[in-house]
Formats: sequence, C-alpha cells, structure tokens
Amino acid sequence: MSDRVKSTEPERLERLRGLLSGARSKDRVGRALGQGSEYGNVLLGAMLHGADRLRQGHTPTDLERLLLGALGTVVPDAEARQWGRVYREAVTGQGGRLPVVPQTITSRPVAQGYTMANLKQDLNNVVAEALAAPNVQIVDPQVAAAGGEEDPAFVEAMRQTGFAVTAFARPSASRAAVGTAEDGDRQTQEEAAGTDAEQGGGLAAPSFRLKLELENFYVRRAVGDAGWSRDEIYWTAAAASGSASGTFISEEFGAVKADQTRSFSSTNKLLFEGQSSGYLGLQIQCWEADQSSDEWWNALVKALNDAAAAIDRFMLIDNFIGFVPLWAGMAFEISKMFLFIIEAFRNYDDLSCQRAIGLDQQDLAVIAHYGKANWHFNGDGHHELRVKYAGDPVPFPVGTLRYAVRTGSTWGAPIALDFESMTPPALASYNGVLHAVFVRPADKAVMWSRLESPAGVGGGSPVWSKPERIGGDTSLYTPALTAGHGKLFYAVTGQDSGLYWRTYNGSAWSAVHRIDPAGVRYSPALATYSNRVWMVTVGLGHDLYLHTHNGTSWSTWYGDNLDWAVDKGAALAPQGGQLWRIVTGRDNSLHTSTSGGGAEWTGRGTRDPWKSNHSPALATHGDTMWIFVRGLDGDLYAGTYTGTWSGLHKVSNGAAKPMDAPTATVHHNKIHVMYRQ
Repeated sequence: MSDRVKSTEPERLERLRGLLSGARSKDRVGRALGQGSEYGNVLLGAMLHGADRLRQGHTPTDLERLLLGALGTVVPDAEARQWGRVYREAVTGQGGRLPVVPQTITSRPVAQGYTMANLKQDLNNVVAEALAAPNVQIVDPQVAAAGGEEDPAFVEAMRQTGFAVTAFARPSASRAAVGTAEDGDRQTQEEAAGTDAEQGGGLAAPSFRLKLELENFYVRRAVGDAGWSRDEIYWTAAAASGSASGTFISEEFGAVKADQTRSFSSTNKLLFEGQSSGYLGLQIQCWEADQSSDEWWNALVKALNDAAAAIDRFMLIDNFIGFVPLWAGMAFEISKMFLFIIEAFRNYDDLSCQRAIGLDQQDLAVIAHYGKANWHFNGDGHHELRVKYAGDPVPFPVGTLRYAVRTGSTWGAPIALDFESMTPPALASYNGVLHAVFVRPADKAVMWSRLESPAGVGGGSPVWSKPERIGGDTSLYTPALTAGHGKLFYAVTGQDSGLYWRTYNGSAWSAVHRIDPAGVRYSPALATYSNRVWMVTVGLGHDLYLHTHNGTSWSTWYGDNLDWAVDKGAALAPQGGQLWRIVTGRDNSLHTSTSGGGAEWTGRGTRDPWKSNHSPALATHGDTMWIFVRGLDGDLYAGTYTGTWSGLHKVSNGAAKPMDAPTATVHHNKIHVMYRQ
C-alpha cells in the first residue's frame, strides 16, 4: 500500500484545512470544488456542518445523517467529529466565508442544522448552477439514438475537473409497448395499424433484466506518474436500478500506453446485472493504481455504494427529483462530495476521472438496440470505455399523443389520443385535413393519421382516423411534414442514417425516395417559403445543411454559413417575408437565424433566458409566428413574434407537460400543438 493511501488522521485533517482554505484553487481538485458561485458544494457543506454539530452535542438533521453516513464508511465517528472541528475553525478564521462551502451553510449557527426542507428551498439555485457547469450534460434522446460520439466540448470540459455528470433528457415513461416487430410483420398494413401497441390500452410499467459488461478501453492519452516507471490503471463502479445494486472492481492493467486497447478479464467484466423498470444510475471511476491494496479497494467500494444509494434517495425523498435537471444537480453535488472525501485520503491525481451517468428507459433501449456504448473518461489520462449490452431487449419508452388547440386568445384543455409513439410527432394541415405522423414503438414503423369528418349523411365532429403505416418506413426520429406545391411533403431519417422523402397528393403516398449524399442525424425540418419547400437537416458532423424543392426536384446541398454545431433538429417557419430557422444549442439556449430566400443565413441572436433540452416548434398564423418549447421544468410554453418577441406563457395553464419536443401547425384558423406525454 502506498503512503498516500495509508494516511493518518493528522494528515487527513491537514489536507482538509488546505481544501477549505482555497489553497488548492488552481489545481484539478480546486477547479472541481470551485464550480458554482452561490450554492456549489451545498451537500459537502451540510456534511461538514453536521459533523461539527455532532461534535458539539447536537442531533444531526435528516439530510446531515444521510451525508455523515457516507463519510462514516471511510472514517470513524471520532474522526468525523474532528472534520467538523476543522470546518468550524476555518469558518471562524475566515469571517464566515469559505471558498468551497456556500454561505447558506457557513452562515448558520451550530444550533441550526441544514434539513431536507432547507435543501428543497435552495434546490432551484443548486440545480441552476450545476446545469451551467460545462462538465454537466443533459443528453437529448435523439443524440443517444444516433449512436454517435459524445460531445467533444463536454469531453474536453471533464478534463479540467476530472469528473462529469451525464443525465437523460426527460423522465421515463410509465408505460411501454407490448407488441413486437414480428407481430407487425405478420399482419397486413391495415391490421398492424390497430394493434394494442399503438392504441395504448391497458399497458403496465415494464420490467426487464439489464446486463452490462465492460469489454475494453482504448487509451487516447495515458496517465502520467513521475514516481513510477509503469502506468497502472484500474476501474471501479457502483450501479443501482432502484430494485438492484452492485459494485465492480477491475483487475490492474499494467504498462498502459497511448493508442492501446486493453480488454477486461472474461471472469471479471460484469458492470451490472439486475431488474429495472426503466432506470440505471452509474458511478464509474478510472484510477491510476499506485500500488493500492484490497484494503483500500474495500473501503472505496463501501463509499461508492453509499454514493449510489444517496442518489436514489434524493430522487425519491419528498418527491424532490421530479424531473431530470434535479437529478443532474444532485449527482453533481454528490460527485463533488465524493471527490472531497477521496482527496483527504490520497493524492487526487491518482483518480484520473470519475463520471456519474443516469440512464432512463430511452437510453437503455438505445444501448440495447446497438448492443454497446462508449463513454469517455478524460482526466489525467483519456480513456474510452467500451461497454457491451447482454441483457434482455429494452422497449423504447412511449408516450400517448396529446394536442391542445388555441381558439382566439384561449387555449383549450389538452386532448389525449389513443396513439402511442416512441418519438415526438409531426403535424401539418393539407387540403383542409390535419395530418399527424409518429413512430410506432413495436417495430419503429412510421404511422399516419388524419383528423377528418366522418363519412356519411350529416357528417359529425372530426375524428382521428385509424393510423396507417407509411410504406415500409422505419425510424428512431421524428418525421417532418409540410404542405407545398399542392402536395403534402414528408421526410424522415432512416435507421441507416439515410434521408428519405415522399409526397401525398390527397389520395395516395408516392414511392419513397432517398436523397444523396447519405449521412444525416436526428430529425429533418420542413417548411414552405418563397414558392419552395425548404428542408434543413443535421449532418454526421453535427453541422446544418439546406435543401430546397422547386416543385420538380431538390436543389443541391448548401452548408451553413453560420457554422452552427447542434445535437437536435431545427425548426422552420416563414414570417415577415423571411424564413426563420431556430435551434436549441448545446447550451440549452434557443439560437435564431433568418433567410431572405437564399442559402445564406443571418444570425438573429439568442432568445435568453428561454431554455430547453429539446427542439422547439414553429407555426405561422397570419403575420404572427408562434414558438413552442418544453421548458426545463417540463411544462409546455408558447410565445409569439410579430417583429418583436413576446414573453412565454404556459399552454393550457400548465396542463400540457410534454416528454420532449412539441410540433405545431395552423389548421382552420386555429393553432394546434401536439406532443407526447
């Protein structure tokens, strides 16, 4: 065992003083703890404040007990009290302000603890600071579905602090399709359209067996340690699905060099195996071994178990974690608390990189679909961890389609349809009929329905038609629709990353056509402007491309002169003699641009403080362009542009709560917005 692992209590307390003083602000641990100006390290502060209160004879609060329990896995109770003493001395000596503990903690007298209720009051601020950190990433489901590389900017950001948090973009759906692709293949198109999988009756929350194995890791940059002639790596992990949990410690990999691929032992590669109802939380660390012993590994595993359990508790207690940004905020704070504790025991540089990864049913379904996942660990070294999925098939989460209609100045209540989709829908008005397309969960088939008056004498109120499959089209992404040149244009990204399109003439769909060159991501966007159908797509390099159709053929591709890099599809709509293009950037801000009819785009600024994790929707009614966004709080918001932007208001007084991106159109002089929930 190295001396840095076999530390003494006085050594640990001295390191604690250094961390609290801010003396380490320039190195990696200091940068990690320095993230967040007002509320950063609130859990760490609550743990230290609780330790001091325990030392002075006070009973720890509910939250303090939880955090002191994690500390207690690696230090005895008597030493934990000394951590509290060192903290109190630092607070007193620095006038009540510490560089790494927020004032909401340091300003409290010893008699006043920090409770779960206090955390709930501060939670919005805690989460806001976490989401602003470049090493925290909320992944859009379409990004995961593309099966591509992680965002290079995020990978680089984790190098500065040696840790990162990745969370899924929205809560898991409570239901999943029970149909199978084979069921649909055995039926005719008309029969397949009426399966329970898409109609959505009587479905229960799914449960499935997950199994993830570590295959190998690729060394992009080796760790450096001047004290040893070899670069030695090992991996640790803790996982929890809500109903099962486990830990992992790999063998030691010696003489690790750049550009090597090192495989895990066939007898020691199980990352997690157990039942799940749509969630898996992971804490994974890559370490430089430095002759560590089993004694240290055992203590580390206990700490990891508590960290994973703490995340689960924070997701459930008092319903604090009702949606993903809150999960990310708690994971961010728990990760920093873990790093702080580890630093007191050994040189932080021995921990190359740590990641907290939360996977919901969508992400698990994508991993099961591709059979693998690659995660970067960019710290002291840069390693690409390759994970294999070997569990049961995971159904893609589905949501029931709903829509709301605005008549005059009033939104109606959301209307639920019996159709379930694994992607957001698309909506367009054509020939007096409202058309919707979505993706059936059972077999990823693109389905089509119309809102039309019933046949027969007297007609009646319009009803949605029984969904029909559009040819043999399948996708993992939202299709696109627009009316143009007397037809309904439709485009979709295929599972092969090809771009496909058709038209509907009022009675039948055309044959499917592929647009070359191949290679697109995410969902295309369609709009009609200046007597052309415009299509914007996202290339494999995350850049935007433009294609227009003049009624006879598609033009050549045009690159984006603004050089925007995006992880989501765009939204298009004409207004004021221009075509607007709006995207949600990697910073969750809405970035706007316009075209006057050519291939050049003019940047029109960012719609701050509007934020979203998903693509917006646009629709133009007269001279007014409407924008719809799913807010970070999960509500659906609407705003308008008539030369100036309005504020945002909640659709249907907050009753509309989409899972992800909405879609919108104008039909019979009314605004229609559709989403899945």
